[in-house]
Amino acid sequence: MQVGKWASGQASKFVSVCLIGLLISLVLAGGVLVARQQVLSQAVTVSYTPLSGEAEWEGDWEFSELGADPSESGGERVTIPFTGTDFALRVRRGDYRGYFFASVDGEPANLLPQEERGAYLVLTSPDHAPQVVTIPVASGLDDGPHVAEVIAERGWEQWPLAGWSASRAPDTTAYRWALAGLGALGFLFLAGAVWGARRQGDKETRRQGNKGARGQSPYSLLPTSCSLLLAAVFYFSPWLPLTLVAGLALAALVFLRLDLGLALVAATAPFYLYPRALFGKVFSMTEILTLLCILSWGVRQAASGKRRVASLQLLNSLDFAVLFFVLVAIGSFFVAEYRHVALRELRVLILEPALFYLMLRTTRLNRKAVWRVVDCFVLGAMAVALTGLAQYALGVNVITAEEGFRRLRSVYGSPNSAGLYLGRALPVAAAVALFGASRGRRVAYGLAVVPVGLAALLSFSKGAIILGMPLSMLALGALAGGRWLWGSLGALVVAGVSAIPLLRTPRFASLFDAQSGTLFFRLHLWRSSWAMFRDHPWLGVGPDNFLYHYRSRYILPAAWQEPDLAQAHNVLLDYATRMGVAGLAAGVWLQIAFWRLALPLRRLTDPDHRALALGLMASMVNFLAHGLVDASYFLLDLAFVFFLTLGLVQWLARSDTDEI
Repeated sequence: MQVGKWASGQASKFVSVCLIGLLISLVLAGGVLVARQQVLSQAVTVSYTPLSGEAEWEGDWEFSELGADPSESGGERVTIPFTGTDFALRVRRGDYRGYFFASVDGEPANLLPQEERGAYLVLTSPDHAPQVVTIPVASGLDDGPHVAEVIAERGWEQWPLAGWSASRAPDTTAYRWALAGLGALGFLFLAGAVWGARRQGDKETRRQGNKGARGQSPYSLLPTSCSLLLAAVFYFSPWLPLTLVAGLALAALVFLRLDLGLALVAATAPFYLYPRALFGKVFSMTEILTLLCILSWGVRQAASGKRRVASLQLLNSLDFAVLFFVLVAIGSFFVAEYRHVALRELRVLILEPALFYLMLRTTRLNRKAVWRVVDCFVLGAMAVALTGLAQYALGVNVITAEEGFRRLRSVYGSPNSAGLYLGRALPVAAAVALFGASRGRRVAYGLAVVPVGLAALLSFSKGAIILGMPLSMLALGALAGGRWLWGSLGALVVAGVSAIPLLRTPRFASLFDAQSGTLFFRLHLWRSSWAMFRDHPWLGVGPDNFLYHYRSRYILPAAWQEPDLAQAHNVLLDYATRMGVAGLAAGVWLQIAFWRLALPLRRLTDPDHRALALGLMASMVNFLAHGLVDASYFLLDLAFVFFLTLGLVQWLARSDTDEI
């Protein structure tokens, strides 16, 4: 007994030492950054304009006080001699397409993205508004004479070249090494704190054994139908008094029954593009319900202080991964150039879904309450599917693609978004229908599979049809094992053979054409995304900043037809560009922790719990597979489904140890 107490005390001291060390590392790193910034501020910069600077101009340039303007025929170039370590161009950007190809001493400029013709500078402004900005082109050069060459492509009558500048930057190598060392030291302290906290939590778990408090008995009042009705009245009511009354009633319901509020969040997530107008502002129902749930949860937590302290000792690796993901996102926000959009994405796609997970994780939900959340999730997906199928039958709100190819999009702006969301829900519905024990729920979920699957197919999303749905169904069979594996393989072969005629359609025939079509633009997008990540390796460009950096700096000239892309369309590059290597590490950690927790659930003895676990794992496979070529997390509905999946797996793991 004394040894156990000593070990627990030692673990607590170890965590405290690691946290203090982490804090000291951060403070020292901040001091190094301040010192480095002071040194950099001493750099000497000399600026020039086309009228005052020494340069050799070739082609039909025009000159004025605005700068230099190339001709429509193209081919203009300017050779600029300069002395220093850094070189920058001052350009006039706006809502037009144009590029400068820049080289220094015959080599591509080292601060610009590159393509086959060399380093290029995009003249389209991030928000399409006119602006004159100085863009660093090259740095880290030897302190001496150099020659820069700039070739103009398009941009006539825009006076794009306003000037240039050269500077001598002091050597900051020592500061970089100091920051790298402090970063490594801080990481070690953080890892030590997590390890110590986990050991302490494991000891507490073993001490408690199976004495965890049982979930409260289900309420018989205010059933799910009542909560859905109140939410519908609040959303659809055209009269302000009725809206306010329904809103107050809904708030009271969520306050009294947090489990119903969580279920409503799961049901309304796919309808975020249809917000509710209130007092001159608009909010999605998902956000409104999440905030109501947070208030209800906060009051409950404040009233159960001792239980809250005890629950902190039961945190596992997945909890720490979620916390790390949120902290990285917050850090990424502070380095974002366009913070007004970064703040919204941080709130809507990071903090609120993570709080949804926190509520699922810490609320003592009983079996009935959890299944109510799952039922509402599938119900929401079925509503999306039925809406889309009705629209498809009537020819309303469909997208006409190549050669009249009709694509279902339901409540979304893009058919691909419909395929993404329905692909997440389909494995859950299929798993419960195939492996569940409750006959009524199996029938209901089996009926839901038909419209959800059909709507996903009619979205004709390549990622859903070729990757997401086949691999998630194959994973479902593999996880179930035995004859189900062979059955899923057989079904996959039959589906593949049946889809051969589909490959002859214009939409799918160009699937592997790297010279045009989707593959062409994806490859160019991924090249640009990789360049963006290399330029912002640690914390990325920030939440929702991808679009502005992509179309104003990294878009390849050959991909000019699709400039307005808000994400990298690849799960790894999405994390990397938005949140840097830290975000990529958070994403990998989340997956490792999820699968370590989820895979043992294949052996659950409760058939309903096992079916749900299999469906959630197959849904995560869809997240990974479809995310290879499309969005994965950074859309509101996908973010909430992701954290719903994590929260439900946590509940299933806890139920297996009788701790609910």
